[in-house]
Amino acid sequence: MCRTISFKVSSGMDSAVRVLTTLRRKQFDVKGFSMETIDANNSEFRIMLEDEKKQGFDRAMLHMKKFVDVYDVCEYTNN
Repeated sequence: MCRTISFKVSSGMDSAVRVLTTLRRKQFDVKGFSMETIDANNSEFRIMLEDEKKQGFDRAMLHMKKFVDVYDVCEYTNN
């Protein structure tokens, strides 16, 4: 089962690369991601993770909250 994390960053693509690199290094199974520009300094990202691996979805969210320029981390639901 895939679940999606939504988060905002203040450093654009640099922050996204750092987040994705960290998740891969921690052995999370990243299935895809998307980016949408909010304004000149902020972007919103969505990362789709496979939730059946040994690393849990909630643990991935905790890792992301540790980054200084990452904020509004939550599970994305398209309801």
